[in-house]
Amino acid sequence: MTNQYEQEKALMTEAEYFRSIGRLEAQVAALTAAITELKAKFDGIDTRLDQLDRLANRWKGGFAVILTLGALAGFLIDNLYRWFIPRGS
Repeated sequence: MTNQYEQEKALMTEAEYFRSIGRLEAQVAALTAAITELKAKFDGIDTRLDQLDRLANRWKGGFAVILTLGALAGFLIDNLYRWFIPRGS
């Protein structure tokens, strides 16, 4: 009788073992799906960054021209202001 009890206990342990393996397989499947989703999102972000980089390179020269024109206009306005507005001494 003790031998039969040990066999039943071993079977229960084996069944629990296979249930645990099933749960682990489900968790691995969920992690695999999450990783696949993250890879897809990362590829989308990478594509958007490439587009933004191309846009920035296109406007880099234009920004330098606008900055130079703004500095020149500020210099001219400052000098005109000094020439035409008398100082109160």
